[in-house]
Amino acid sequence: MTEEKPKFSILSPTFNHEKYVKFLIESCLNQTFRDFELILVDDCSSDRNIEEIKKFQDSRIKLIKHEFNKGINATINTAFENAKGEYIVFIAGDDMLKPNALERLYDVHQKNPQAIAIYPLLTMVDNANNEKEQVFVWLNQNRSQEEMLHQIFMSGNCLTSPGMSMSREKFAKILYPLDNAMCVHQDTQMHTKILAAGDIFVLQEALIWYRFDENATNISFPTPVFFTRVQLEVSALLDTFLNITDTELLKKIFAEEIQKSGVEPKEGLIPFFLGRMALYSQDWDRQSWGYRQIMHSYNTPQKAQKLHDTYNFVFKDYLQLALLCVHNDKTRAKYKKYKKLFNITLGICVVSLISTISLAIYAL
Repeated sequence: MTEEKPKFSILSPTFNHEKYVKFLIESCLNQTFRDFELILVDDCSSDRNIEEIKKFQDSRIKLIKHEFNKGINATINTAFENAKGEYIVFIAGDDMLKPNALERLYDVHQKNPQAIAIYPLLTMVDNANNEKEQVFVWLNQNRSQEEMLHQIFMSGNCLTSPGMSMSREKFAKILYPLDNAMCVHQDTQMHTKILAAGDIFVLQEALIWYRFDENATNISFPTPVFFTRVQLEVSALLDTFLNITDTELLKKIFAEEIQKSGVEPKEGLIPFFLGRMALYSQDWDRQSWGYRQIMHSYNTPQKAQKLHDTYNFVFKDYLQLALLCVHNDKTRAKYKKYKKLFNITLGICVVSLISTISLAIYAL
């Protein structure tokens, strides 16, 4: 390994991984490609995570400790700030690299220098390191940059982050610093920025052992709280698309929706355009984000005039947009519920009124 600048910096955020971190370290030390550094950032663990890491004595291992718990992205930022490698690889403290992972990644980097990032496939393992199955099979599909951005925008993530690799220079330009507040969607936001910057290379080979702990309590385990976080972070994720100013790329991403709506992206009106596209999503949170973008794009006389001049958009069109959201099951169920209650209430009022009139007539 070159002391000043290794070929790879392995960035590993780790938190309460005392049971698994040794497997990660061993998988790194057993690499066929030896020119690397492993940067482990402990995010203020409450277990013996640090003690387990300190059992390994190797000059390529760097241990950094946060003084308080800061989160995933803050931990990756810290690791990157201390990295010297030409290329970086992301892997959590409870996952593992297969023995030839760095060798294969380096080879792909050399043959595909235009790729913004390289995404290997994953093999799932259980608590005892037994292989279960290959995950995220849609990575095997030959999908374009535009198709993946479309899925992320309309429904959700379609890429994986363990083992993702890119040059240090590209990470600094495209991703750094990562948003500390992003939690569940932190990797999806990274993928969005990467895809918006150019093409990726999906390596059709599993290089990572990805741990799925059924007893885990980490933030990415699918609990009710996890799904709440997913919903709460959607608007911040979609805000990332507002930074895409390439109208030709946007036309490719939303070709089908543009054909339906007749609305094309225009410079200075990207929020309105993306808001209009989001209304075609089947996800209520994405529709809500889209409607708010349109509201903000119409909320002053000057903005309304610009929309009219560009799209011949008038208030009547604005009112009609809500109809695109009615197909949502939640909205429809709530609408039917309130309509039923209204009809029942109206019926009671009518019956009461008739009874009152009848009593009045009888009294006469």
